[in-house]
Amino acid sequence: MRFVSWIAASFAAALCISIAHAQAWKPSRNVEIIVGSGPGGGADITGRLMQKLLSDKKLVEVPVNVVNKTGGGSALSYVYLNQHPGDGHYLALSLQPMITAPLMLPGQISYTDMTPVAQLLNEYVAFGVRPDAPIRSGRDVIERLRKDPNSLSIVVSTALGGSNHLATVLALKAAGVDIRKLRVIVVKGAAEGITGVIGGHYDLAASSAAGMLPHLQSGKLRGIAVSGPRRLGDVYAQVPTWREQGVDAVYANWRGVVGPKGMTSAQLAYWDGVLGQLTQMPEWRDQLTKLLQEPAYLNSQDTQRYLQAQHNELKAVLVDVGLVK
Repeated sequence: MRFVSWIAASFAAALCISIAHAQAWKPSRNVEIIVGSGPGGGADITGRLMQKLLSDKKLVEVPVNVVNKTGGGSALSYVYLNQHPGDGHYLALSLQPMITAPLMLPGQISYTDMTPVAQLLNEYVAFGVRPDAPIRSGRDVIERLRKDPNSLSIVVSTALGGSNHLATVLALKAAGVDIRKLRVIVVKGAAEGITGVIGGHYDLAASSAAGMLPHLQSGKLRGIAVSGPRRLGDVYAQVPTWREQGVDAVYANWRGVVGPKGMTSAQLAYWDGVLGQLTQMPEWRDQLTKLLQEPAYLNSQDTQRYLQAQHNELKAVLVDVGLVK
């Protein structure tokens, strides 16, 4: 009996030691934050803010580097990430194309091929027209498009199925517009689309709120709606949400973090702790406010559930608009 008790005690001690070791993981060499866009882009700004705070506030004890791997709508960054399976020293900024791209182009890397680590923030899409346009509000847009979905030219960047396009069709679908008949023009960048509206070539621009901000401040555009759950700051305090205009639609263009496939629970526990601290820092929140973004932290478990819900929602709207069968 004593022998059995000794075995049980030894097993329990070994288990405790094993758990302690599992919980004790931390980076032992450089950490890479992989960004799928070039320097200066939205995801790059997020990645470099992460790098600065993780290093300056000593949340991570090893050097942290940002690595830009551009191409394929962030797809190449995920290919590079998964060249390091199970390695918690590699993180990549996650964007919605990792959900929408595989739906439209089967074979591309999906969020299910990586390890969800965290959700970080939301940013919202703004809709703008020329100040002298007959369209004065989001309600005016809806009334026109209910009667004739092809009656307005809507310019978005940078692709069908991208965040600006999705924000547009989700709102208009909720308003009862036939979204398959919309006249949507795709341009390479937000600046091109906004310039086209200012010049009278297009009727309505959908762009990130931050991208449209200087044109609202200068009076070259008038904001008619935002996709957020509440009004934004700066001049957007005068721009109503879709919900305020009778349309039950909220759309967030989120950013988060994924790791390579096969990360361990100990690695996830470490990053849950570090990123949880990062996203509570005043410096992090202040910078997001300046960029018209909203803190939206979720830990690894909640992120996995969130991405699955996003997959279901975004697939449904892509089917509705005819981009996915």
